[in-house]
Amino acid sequence: MSDMSTTKQLSGDILSPSSQHSEVPLGTAKDISLFFLFTNSFLLIDRSNWTLSNIQKLNVSELYTRQRQSLRSWTEFFNTNQFKVPANIKAGGRRILLNVEHFQTNYAIVTILLSIYCIITTPALLFVLLAMGAGCYLVSLKNRESQLAIMGRQISLTHQYLAVMCLCVPLLVMVGAGSAIFWILGASVVVIFLHALFHQTPNQEAYGVQMEEMASSSDYIIEFKIDVFKTLKLVGITASVLTAIGVSAYYINRHLQSSKRIILRDEVRNILRPFQLTEEQIRRVMANLNTEMTNGLKCDDAATNDLAMFPTYVHHGPSGQESGEYLVVDLGGSNFRVSHVVIEARNRMRLNNKIFLIPHSLLLGEGEKLFDYIAECLQRFIDDNKLSLHKSTDYKFDLAFTFSFPCKQTSLREATLVSWTKGFSCTSVVGNDVVLMLQQAINRRKGLKIEVVALVNDTVGTLMACSSIYRDCKAGVILGTGINACYFEHIENVPKWAGLRDNTTKQIIISTEWGALGKNGCLDFIRTDIDRELDESSLTPQQQVFEKMISALYLGEIVRLIIVDLVQRSILFPGRMQKSPSIRPDYNIFLILRGSFYAKHVADIESDTNLSITATILTSIGIHEPSYDDCYIIREVCKTVSLRAAKLAAAAIAVLINRLNMPSVTVAVDGTLFRHHQKFKKNLIRTLDRLVPRTHRLVLSEDGSSKGSALVAAVDRRLKTASVTYEKSFPS
Repeated sequence: MSDMSTTKQLSGDILSPSSQHSEVPLGTAKDISLFFLFTNSFLLIDRSNWTLSNIQKLNVSELYTRQRQSLRSWTEFFNTNQFKVPANIKAGGRRILLNVEHFQTNYAIVTILLSIYCIITTPALLFVLLAMGAGCYLVSLKNRESQLAIMGRQISLTHQYLAVMCLCVPLLVMVGAGSAIFWILGASVVVIFLHALFHQTPNQEAYGVQMEEMASSSDYIIEFKIDVFKTLKLVGITASVLTAIGVSAYYINRHLQSSKRIILRDEVRNILRPFQLTEEQIRRVMANLNTEMTNGLKCDDAATNDLAMFPTYVHHGPSGQESGEYLVVDLGGSNFRVSHVVIEARNRMRLNNKIFLIPHSLLLGEGEKLFDYIAECLQRFIDDNKLSLHKSTDYKFDLAFTFSFPCKQTSLREATLVSWTKGFSCTSVVGNDVVLMLQQAINRRKGLKIEVVALVNDTVGTLMACSSIYRDCKAGVILGTGINACYFEHIENVPKWAGLRDNTTKQIIISTEWGALGKNGCLDFIRTDIDRELDESSLTPQQQVFEKMISALYLGEIVRLIIVDLVQRSILFPGRMQKSPSIRPDYNIFLILRGSFYAKHVADIESDTNLSITATILTSIGIHEPSYDDCYIIREVCKTVSLRAAKLAAAAIAVLINRLNMPSVTVAVDGTLFRHHQKFKKNLIRTLDRLVPRTHRLVLSEDGSSKGSALVAAVDRRLKTASVTYEKSFPS
């Protein structure tokens, strides 16, 4: 029967097309089934906006009997052989309509089961619903004795039930009833839609006969007239109420979580407060650093001066006329890099490099073995890249040695190591000339023809690499495993300078070694108990105080020590702190092992918006299934420690810019913190903008330790060549 054309019209007057626009007929069985798609059950029909006539009164048992008769076999319902993809969209739509009518009672039961599942899996919601049911039951018992009256007016039982439900609404919102409603609606629609779409349509002929019998049955005669505007109004109000409940549930739940977090923050506030620097403290750090820099330029009294302020014997930046082929060794961490740099016209460069890992035994072993290993790697690098090919037998490579440790230089090729930092502690090196030690190691390898022509601090390389592009670049900063800075200082401001003072030497690059700030106690006003604990357990106690507050080598350890403190106070991971390492060895290793939490962890956690990365990191270091609150607290700890480091770094850079006293200054910056820790970088720039009113910019120096060091050697060669040419032209 095409489009159910033979289906009899339900008795009663059906509105004609000429009827009022506010009413439309719903007069066929097909229309009824379409309406059932949204209600899932005939029992849920809202009569408030319908005109019902000629309907026989049906008691509950009769309604139950009719619905039970329409219940289809569950074997038929779950028959997988009947699941097939519809031929097209039109066939799919028709299949949905037929299946909704055919399985309407089954779908209603599915909806009820989903509702029961949602309620029993939400204990708080179940408790509130039981309480609401109990309240209604008590009201009904009370009304059996006497009906409630207020101010002489009797209140109906229906209104009393409504009052109980209204009183329970706040509780329902708090326990997430809105979310539950939306979940039930969503889950029901999805399940019913998919089943109705893919379940093959029942026998069309049987379906048509059933509908004709239904239409001709005198026991089930209904005339429907729907007021469209009233119906839409009712649907709108219902949707608004459901939406309001859902939104309220979301924000109340969010508020409860926020309140809980505030309480948790209150518990850790006493620990984190000392790390939160005020504007006054930052300005005081700047003043102390500036004073120590001035004192360090006067003399080399290590007993009274925190900062060494080493002259680097680099007086000039690149002019663009440098050229040549250079090797560079960059030593400053647990690995070192060998580079081959070719400088062409206008400082264009070609670079080839390789990184070599330093065995841990060499970091703490004999110094001579360390330099022998560097010479061996140099030989391998030259052979692998065939750099000696087409070179004359007497050709020697010029090598710039980038050495990122405190050294006192007496020339560009002479430098005495003052102290090891960054985890190094090789013997027989401190107090010796590191350039000479490297040259001797090279000479011990026969056939390796290299001459060390310059020792360059990594900050100087960073500055030189950028100054070839930015002419106003007068400072270089390293923010990585260690921290340091250099800048151009006028010779007249360096009383301890014992070198040349002529018209050609007006300035010199000073390596501040500002990581040592605080040795004399000038930073005690911002040091915390955690800082002191870290310092005492380090390889260099009472040294590099400023560096231990900022550098990537120590940033993760500060966070770890704070976490351990919170665990011991039972604020973090309550109940998990075990005295016996054998119970949770992985967990306790993190709590005990120094250096097991890295700066990369701090950067990743600080940038984690939904705490999923935090949970993954904690799991990877042995803290399994951390709670949301645990992750939240740890993120707050990382943010606080990182922000303090950024503010201190900004304060130090601000001092450099102020000392240069230029209208516009470019500062070259390199290091893992500036390159990869984006939150740190943003906080540093924001703080610096507030501290320094004059024009400035921070520029990332690309391959500064390689290109910049090669430029130092190239500038030295250019100046020597120019000097020789001058002497030949104007002999004395």
